[in-house]
Amino acid sequence: MRTVYSAADPVMAGFIETLLQEAGIPAYVNQAGLYGAVGEVPPTETWARIMVVHEEQAEEARAIILEYLEGEPEHDGRDWKCPRCGEVIEPQFTQCWNCGREKPRETLS
Repeated sequence: MRTVYSAADPVMAGFIETLLQEAGIPAYVNQAGLYGAVGEVPPTETWARIMVVHEEQAEEARAIILEYLEGEPEHDGRDWKCPRCGEVIEPQFTQCWNCGREKPRETLS
């Protein structure tokens, strides 16, 4: 197991965990429960850590996280269809309003 990212916000850590899992990378959040200890211990020690199960996927995971953190790509102006429920979604949205599924990477432009 290898740490690939640390987040002060446990919600952000959970989001990144989901982002990696949807990309097929087994990941989990470690230390999210320490958030309440802020002020009692050094701040960075309370940050949630995103761990990947297979060390050989660490670089791929970091690349996915970096791509996300650099910002959402511009959309191509075309509607997209949710692969889970089939709902047609307007291009500016990156998540299905009906079922919550994220827009697939291959449809991001």
